Amino acid sequence: MKDHKQRIEYLRKALKVANEDTTNQNIYTIKNWKGKPLHKKVISVDIDYLMFRIDNSRTEIQQLRYLRENPTLPKSLFDDPESSKAQDAQEFILIEMIKAKGKDFLEDLRLRGQDEAAIVTYDGYLVNGNRRVAALRFLGERYIDCVILPEDATPRDIYALEQELQISQDFKEEYHWINELTNIRRGLVDKRYAYKEIEIAKRLRMNVSEIKTKMRMLELIDSFLNWKNISKQYDYSKLDEAEQIFIQLEKAIKKYKNDEKKMNELKNAVFHLIEEKPSKGRLYGYVMDLIRNFDQVYSRMTVALTPQNYSKSLEDQQQVINGNILDTILEGEVVDKHEIFGDSKEAAKISSILVEKIADIKAEYKEKKNAEAVYESVSTALRELQGLVIDNDTAKIESIESKLNQIIYVANDLLKQVKLLQ
Repeated sequence: MKDHKQRIEYLRKALKVANEDTTNQNIYTIKNWKGKPLHKKVISVDIDYLMFRIDNSRTEIQQLRYLRENPTLPKSLFDDPESSKAQDAQEFILIEMIKAKGKDFLEDLRLRGQDEAAIVTYDGYLVNGNRRVAALRFLGERYIDCVILPEDATPRDIYALEQELQISQDFKEEYHWINELTNIRRGLVDKRYAYKEIEIAKRLRMNVSEIKTKMRMLELIDSFLNWKNISKQYDYSKLDEAEQIFIQLEKAIKKYKNDEKKMNELKNAVFHLIEEKPSKGRLYGYVMDLIRNFDQVYSRMTVALTPQNYSKSLEDQQQVINGNILDTILEGEVVDKHEIFGDSKEAAKISSILVEKIADIKAEYKEKKNAEAVYESVSTALRELQGLVIDNDTAKIESIESKLNQIIYVANDLLKQVKLLQ
């Protein structure tokens, strides 16, 4: 690893030699650099003069996880990109990401070599190709094909370039879903970039509404982490597979936009299920059932989680709920002044109660549906028959007559069954 001054001098000299070499026609085009194409010569760079980009949106969560798994390290480890310890840690993270891809990635790289130039700042920081360079170093490669960005490139320019590169499928695959969200927010709020929503949307080939949705999802993630009292710990493992849940939750809470308390209750109820995943079935299925039936679930949970009933067993709680809820309300047992799902420490019990209430509501709905099945079928048959017209153009008249007689027979039989019940 070379120091900052050494890297700048080396890259300047290498670039000067390449530009003066008329036989070198290996040109790489950055399609959109400050609004127009940028054509740069590809040069071979000694790997010791390259630095991994620490401020890398694709590894933000991995860095958090690395610090959590190595508690003796300072939390400021990644604050100084020039630090050899930060570089070593970043290389370890990249190698672990490579290994997670399986042996095929390394074997393909071993056989085919580097198939695309890495883009590098004037002082040697890799803008793209961090993972590939880590893999090539792991395989013992000494020289890397690179394209050197202009020395006047600003952090804003580099962020914009990263977004252009992100729309490539190769780069999308490297993103943890929360890294993608925090990367967008960084572009909006970091003063070094200060992009507008419409600018980021254009670069990512999205609509502004999609950007807004993603930012609301990130707000929900922040709410979950605050609810857990682990603010900003985006590496929390229970978030890894929760993308679809937050997509649905972002949509669902809009129903309660005029009822902030109910909105918060729905969010926190979902948080309980995420924190204490039901032992059977898919978490996503439980969350969707909760969202669809939340008003009923909430009414029952306000009874189950009153101070009088909270310590009771699930069976005792069910007896309360099966009783006259109106009487319970009149007696003041329903808590309506505080959030019943606010305490993350009670997730184990509350998640279990939620699962019970969801199951009860689904069972009742199924029973009601079965009870009304005959009525619905008769109504459907009547509508179908009322819409029929028989005229001279109608085919299979004899068969129709036979079927109608069968219908009359079945209808009379059903009428007899009805009269027996009256």
